Amino acid sequence: MNIYTWNINGIRARQEALSAWLESRKPDIVVLEEVKALESEIPDTITAIAGYRKFWNGSTFRKGYSGVGLLVRDGLFDDAHCEVPPFDVENRTLVLRAPQFTLIGAYVPRGDGAEHYAVKLRYLADLKAFIADLLAEGRQVVLAGDMNVALTEIDVHRSQNKPGATGLRPEERAAIGEHLELGLHDIVRELNPDKKDLFTWWPNWKFARERNLGWRIDCLYLTDALAEKVSGVSVDLDEKSSDHAPVSVELSL
Repeated sequence: MNIYTWNINGIRARQEALSAWLESRKPDIVVLEEVKALESEIPDTITAIAGYRKFWNGSTFRKGYSGVGLLVRDGLFDDAHCEVPPFDVENRTLVLRAPQFTLIGAYVPRGDGAEHYAVKLRYLADLKAFIADLLAEGRQVVLAGDMNVALTEIDVHRSQNKPGATGLRPEERAAIGEHLELGLHDIVRELNPDKKDLFTWWPNWKFARERNLGWRIDCLYLTDALAEKVSGVSVDLDEKSSDHAPVSVELSL
C-alpha cells in the first residue's frame, strides 16, 4: 500500500496535472492539501475519475483558501469512513478511520502574522491531543500533510535558514517534536538521516527549484507498528506542476 501527501496549490489550476499524475502513479491513498475550492467547485475531470472514493473538506472558511481532499482506492478497505475532526480550523483536516490505521490528512496553518501564528500553535496542540487519544485507544496512526515547519536545520536550505522566520521558530519546531514524542516516526527523515538536499517545497524565486533552494515541510509520520512495515519512501521530484512535490511511503501490509 502506498500513501501520498501532496500540497496541490489549487485543484482547479492543477486538474490536468492531477489527472495525469493519478494515472501515472496509481496511488492507493493520496491526501491533497490547499485545494482552494468548495466541494461543489471540484472540477468534473477530478470527480469523474474512476477507481477512487473521494472525500473533501472544501474552502468554506474563505473562498479560494486552504481546503483538503482525500482519495482512497476502491476496494482498499472493507470498512472505512472519513470525517472532519472537531479540532479542525479553516478547512484543514480530514480523518480516515480504516481497520488497519487512522489516517489524518493535515494542512497546518503557515502562521504569518501574530494572530495566525497563534492559530498555528493551537492547531498543532489540538492535533497532538487528538493523536494522543487515538494512541490511548490502541490505534495505529498515519499523519500525512503539509506541516509548514522545517523541523531541523537540515530540513531547510542554508540560503533560507533565517532565525525567527515562520516555519523555523523554536516553539513550532517544539510542537512538531511533541508529536514525535508521542511515538510517531518522521519516516522520510529516518530513512534519509544525513541527506541535506531532501526538500519538498520551493519558494517562487527565480530558479529556486532548479537550484534546489527548498524546505522539507511535507511529511508522513507513522506509529511504531506501521514504521516497521515501511518498504520505501520517495519525494516525487518529477511532478513539478505545484510548488510542492508529492511525498510517499510504501507499506507492506
